[in-house]
Amino acid sequence: MVFVQNNTLHPDRTDVRNLAYEFTPKHHGGDPNASRWSNDLSLAEEFAVFDRAEGGPVDDPEVDDDEHVEDEDGNLYGYEIDENGPYHLRMLGTWYQQLAEFPVQREGATWHGYPVWPIDNNVASHRYRAKKRQVSDAVFDRMLDLGHLDDAQHKRLGNGDWV
Repeated sequence: MVFVQNNTLHPDRTDVRNLAYEFTPKHHGGDPNASRWSNDLSLAEEFAVFDRAEGGPVDDPEVDDDEHVEDEDGNLYGYEIDENGPYHLRMLGTWYQQLAEFPVQREGATWHGYPVWPIDNNVASHRYRAKKRQVSDAVFDRMLDLGHLDDAQHKRLGNGDWV
């Protein structure tokens, strides 16, 4: 696991909106009750999930700069397609989460994020944690539009059945 002992600013900013990102101890082992990034995910990979959530990196031919995923409130959501194809998402969190949330910040403020939701119905989950707050249907609609969810996943998630 990558342990972060102090809030640590990533040296780069996102490609599209020039947003700053900060790694926080709480989501890197500092709080056993908080969602935590996976042991297999480097800090560079965590930042890349954030960068893609807001539409970057623009120099990546696999990513269109209009592929951002956000809800009505401006919260960003990120994920990573794994090697099994477009409807398979990489595990980002220690509780099998495959979707990360990056809460909206005021202009000029530093962003942070954490893994929040399992997407696949074949993964173990902490259902009680996921049910604390639902993801907006707009997020799942956007993921479907981008071709990153299939119709069955979209329907299940839209019904609030995350596992």
